[in-house]
Amino acid sequence: MIFLTVVGNKGLLLNSYKVLDFSQFVKYHISLPLLAWLALLLCFQYTQIDVWLAKHFYNTALQQWPYREHWLLQAVIHKTGRNAVYAVGGGMLICLIMSCRTTSKLSPYRRALAFLVMAGVTGPLVITYLKSHTHIYCPWDVSLFGGSKPHIKLFDSISDTLSVGHCFPAGHSSLGFTLVNLYFFCLIVKPAYKFYGLAIGLLTGTVFAMAQEIRGAHFLSHDLFTLAVCWFCSATVFMLFFRKHLLSATENFPENIIPNNVPNNR
Repeated sequence: MIFLTVVGNKGLLLNSYKVLDFSQFVKYHISLPLLAWLALLLCFQYTQIDVWLAKHFYNTALQQWPYREHWLLQAVIHKTGRNAVYAVGGGMLICLIMSCRTTSKLSPYRRALAFLVMAGVTGPLVITYLKSHTHIYCPWDVSLFGGSKPHIKLFDSISDTLSVGHCFPAGHSSLGFTLVNLYFFCLIVKPAYKFYGLAIGLLTGTVFAMAQEIRGAHFLSHDLFTLAVCWFCSATVFMLFFRKHLLSATENFPENIIPNNVPNNR
């Protein structure tokens, strides 16, 4: 059983959040996703999936990316989409500020809202840092597609003379994938809605990623790496914020934990 209701010594609820089983949380949110991520990294390292997919959007005869300046991809999805996510983030911050008032209806969820804001910025900040230190280039920069830079994969050796690529991991899709924090928010507040939160993050990030890949701004592996960074950042921040709620039923409150929907006959 993953979700438990914790009752204190005086019969009062500990708080309004769910209590999660630690081992189950780590298994399904850290261990298994990490194994899947590592398998994907090896797949992209030793195959040509990235190049094969990018070729579908590159005009070899004209030696150009025909959709690079397309209004839908650049103006709507890239610029307007980015501003929309900023607005959502602003809304989360406003909700957090409102929750600081003890009379606010959001007050019981202050910690969850604080997590939402912190997790929402952690992923993009980590990706921004990585982009400024990695030597992996965008498709439109590599020689395979009319550029001047070599096509470098994650585990390839790098010459000291190469400049920083400023392309890996993908920055724009991080604004969408960072919304996977909604999954963790719902997991602790309203578990029945957790997959709706996950869907919002995955769909938004996927749309942003596809738009950039069609333009020639990123390879598929760039965006999948970004998704992993956003997921593990959210999971890590979640564990820091709710460490007291990640409990084992046999090790914590052994006499005071009552499973949901099981009446207390004492």
